[in-house]
Parts: sequence; structure tokens; C-alpha cells
Amino acid sequence: MANNLEVGMRCIKYMLLCVTAIFVLTSALIISVGTTIYAIYHDVSYFLDDQLFSPATFIIVIGVIMLFVSLFGCIGALKESTCLVNIFAVILSVVLVLEVAAAITAYAMRAKVSEMLDDNLRSTLPYYYEKPEIEAAYDFAQSRLNCCGVDSYLDWGEVETPSGITGISVANITVPNSCCAQSRYTEFEGLEIAECTKLYANGCLPRVIYLVYQSAGLLGAGAMTIAFIQIIGIVFSFSLASSIRKAKTERERRRWEIQERMINAYTSLNPDNEKAAPVVYVPFHGQTTA
Repeated sequence: MANNLEVGMRCIKYMLLCVTAIFVLTSALIISVGTTIYAIYHDVSYFLDDQLFSPATFIIVIGVIMLFVSLFGCIGALKESTCLVNIFAVILSVVLVLEVAAAITAYAMRAKVSEMLDDNLRSTLPYYYEKPEIEAAYDFAQSRLNCCGVDSYLDWGEVETPSGITGISVANITVPNSCCAQSRYTEFEGLEIAECTKLYANGCLPRVIYLVYQSAGLLGAGAMTIAFIQIIGIVFSFSLASSIRKAKTERERRRWEIQERMINAYTSLNPDNEKAAPVVYVPFHGQTTA
């Protein structure tokens, strides 16, 4: 019985160590995913509301917490400490709830992304030549996402181009150079001049929406993946804590039995040292004393 308990506890301990090692790897992975998505959001941050950054930041914080929590699992399993293992399981349970909340929040925000981006892109486009941060945001989106304007390059026809600004002239519409999809280089008086021969056909709105949708989906998938691993870790942690308690109880019982046997053996070998128990005389019923 005791040997089986020890073997079972040892198996659970090693499995918990393996799970905590997986936690370290998945924590590093989820931190990298969170930082990558945060960087993606930051590149188009001028078109996004601050609340969209919350899930990415939350995932990064959870990943950092998981790295520290893994120490409780490793130390608790190695030291066979019921307290540390229980703390590990409780923190995992709390973080699991937070991760599910982050995943639900990320998916819930996807429903508001389309309308929010549409409003932000259309409201900032007229100020392209007035505000450098808007110019930088549009140039980045158009050059990296291979798009032009909100719906198409025709949107730039509503933007008044200041004098002295050079761009690409198409059908009496001046569009930024970041809309150029293909250029042709020619030499003029010893100078190499780039001439745009093709514009990006698609608008930036569907591209940015797709980028945010995919990022939110990746955040939710990452959170649910590590949540599944956490459930396994929680089960193993509570099982190990229960096994440790049983094993310690069994050890105490066996230690007590060994001590009793040693005391009994000692007293049987030294009968002269045994203390005689006092004899108490109890009269029978009906017997009178003299």
C-alpha cells in the first residue's frame, strides 16, 4: 500500500515537473505573440482605440506571471511541499479565469472593429497633409498593406493638396507616393527619376480590418491554448498535493508504529525496569468491609 502510494506520487511529481516546463515554454511563446501583436497594433495605432491594446497587454502580463508561477510548481514538486503546490494550483486557476476573460474580450472587440476603423480612417484622411502623425500612419499602412485610400485611390480626390507637394497625379487626383505599387526609373540629365506606373487597387479599410481581426483571433487562440495546458497543470497540482498529504500521513503512521515496536521490544528485554501498575481493589457487590 505504501509502496504504491510512493510510486503514484513520484509519477505525478514528474508529470507536474514536465507540465511546469511546458508552462515556461508556452509562457515565452505567448509573451512573444503578445509583443508581436502589440507592435502590429502600434504601427497602425493612430487608427485604433486604446481599448484594442488591452488584450495584447493583458496577454503579455499573463505570460510574465506564468513564468514566475512556474517556480512555485517546480519547487513545490521537488520539495514535496503541499503549501507551494496548492499555491501553484490556486494561482493557475486565477490566471485561467483571466485568460478566458482576455480571450472573450478579444473576440468581443472584433464586432466593433469594423465600424471603429471606418470612422477613424475617414475622419483622419482630410488631415493627411496637416498632421505629420497622420501622414506617417497612412504612409505605413499604404506601403506595408499594399493599399491606397480608404476604399480606393479616389478617396484622395477629396483631400486638398497644398502647393509645393509632389505626389502621383492620376486623373486630376494627387495621391501620396506610398500608393505606388510599381515604378519605372528613367534618366534625365544624368539624374535617375522614378515614375509610378501602377497604383495599389485596393483600399486600406478592408486590409486594416483583416489585420486587426487576425491579430485578435491569434490572441484568443493563444489564450485558449495555454488555458488548456493550465487545466492539466491544475489537475496534476491538486493530485500531487493530495498524494503528498497521504504519503506524509502514511509516513507518520509507520514512524509511530516503529517507535511503538521499539518501546515494546525494549520493555520486554528489560522487565526489571518496567514500572508495576498500581492494583486497585474493588469489592464485589454485596461484600462488606470489616
